[in-house]
Amino acid sequence: MSMLNSLSDLATQPAVVAHFANQTQQFTGTELLQEINKVAEIFANSDADAIAFQLDNTPAWLVLDAATSVANKVAIPIAHFFSQQQTQYVLAQCGAQLFISDMPRLSLGAHTLSITLFDHYTLYIYQLNVKEPIRYFKGTQKITFTSGSTGEPKGVCLSTHSQMQVAQSLCEQIGISKPTHLCLLPLPVLLENIAGIYAPLLSGGCVHLMPLNELGFVGSGLKNPEKLISAIDSVKPNTLILVPELLTCLIAFAKQGWQPPKSLQFIAVGGALVSDALIATARELNLPVYQGYGLSEAASVVSLNTPKNDDLKSAGTVLPHIQTKIEKGQLYIKGELFLGYLNQAPHNPNNWYATGDLVTQHGNKLFIKGRLKNLIITSMGRNVSAEWPESLILSQSAIVQAVVFGEGKPFLTAIIYAIPELSDQQLSEHMKFINQQLPDYAQVKKWHRLAQPLSVQQGLLTTNNRPKRQAISQQFNLIFEQFYRLGEVIHD
Repeated sequence: MSMLNSLSDLATQPAVVAHFANQTQQFTGTELLQEINKVAEIFANSDADAIAFQLDNTPAWLVLDAATSVANKVAIPIAHFFSQQQTQYVLAQCGAQLFISDMPRLSLGAHTLSITLFDHYTLYIYQLNVKEPIRYFKGTQKITFTSGSTGEPKGVCLSTHSQMQVAQSLCEQIGISKPTHLCLLPLPVLLENIAGIYAPLLSGGCVHLMPLNELGFVGSGLKNPEKLISAIDSVKPNTLILVPELLTCLIAFAKQGWQPPKSLQFIAVGGALVSDALIATARELNLPVYQGYGLSEAASVVSLNTPKNDDLKSAGTVLPHIQTKIEKGQLYIKGELFLGYLNQAPHNPNNWYATGDLVTQHGNKLFIKGRLKNLIITSMGRNVSAEWPESLILSQSAIVQAVVFGEGKPFLTAIIYAIPELSDQQLSEHMKFINQQLPDYAQVKKWHRLAQPLSVQQGLLTTNNRPKRQAISQQFNLIFEQFYRLGEVIHD
């Protein structure tokens, strides 16, 4: 159960296809292994224990990720869209002695070495001064930094075994042999790293990589969705991984007449609660969407819905290597999990890990209700998970963002961003329709429509586009005060 073994099995077959500037280049398993060993030798001759890297979605990223494992070094992939402040924070926390980038970093001074992979990708290697060496947990192969709800990412330490265990379980659960997978999420996002690279390669498949700007991304946001659709049409993949925002994008295009490639067999969606109504809409439009659930502490995926055991309302069957229990509505997991948080106490593998997620479980299937910390208790003492009405509001693909509030208040309110093509009247009708599906205490009585979406740059979203509820509440404090004084819906 090794990615390197899978590359050996793909010795003469295309394992990775790189797309750049209207060109494509195929790399066999043998060609990838040659570059991995070349870089691993450089790492092995270095005194560095840990190596941080920040690259675009290219084969060079895969090479660095694998080479750290071959050289027995700790890999610290940093998201390409992290701000300079976040990147500096990660580098200060992680103890990496080397930092590798696909562009010169003037703030780090002169690079000590540059290497070119596949005669195309030039990488710049910087020596970092580490004030105090970090003691990593035994077996740490990767430290993935979650964006968190604050601006300071948290380092989750993972072993090779935990990552490959998830990848292998996914291969068995999904059951598609030799899949063609197109990576749409940044590779440092653990879900794409494990489920989008390791799992397809273990299944004898081929991974297609494209720079994020050619997929339509600017920073962490999708600014040119036409490019994303064009990439899917061009590659004709069998599998994709989406976050809810990308799912709503695909649905919007399909409603406008776009025909998804018939090659698509399986689209996993995760990262936030998705309503079953939205998934049903996607399937009606020939998008074979299946919801999953996971977290970095479990090396990405905990459960996944699949065609073999489909339940549209669920986040699927728990992967076989994970144990679960529920206490007071909260999910606890045990098994091959993370080793601990960087610079904190280790995680005891015999202990249950509290996920912070509210779920119900029927048989071995999970039904996600929302985050424990996003539980709203109204002034009438009613408990409402914010994600419940939010997921229903977002079932309209023209609505891109919805954040619900109401802690200690007599009714719920929301901040909403919808594309301009959706009129205020249509939005009002949609909200009436949604409220009809909710009990009175969970209905969103008033909302504020934004002229511009919430963004990471404003400090209102995490880097994986989850709302920073406290920051949003403070930003729109005057609006919320008006909600509970005035009778009408307010738009900006």
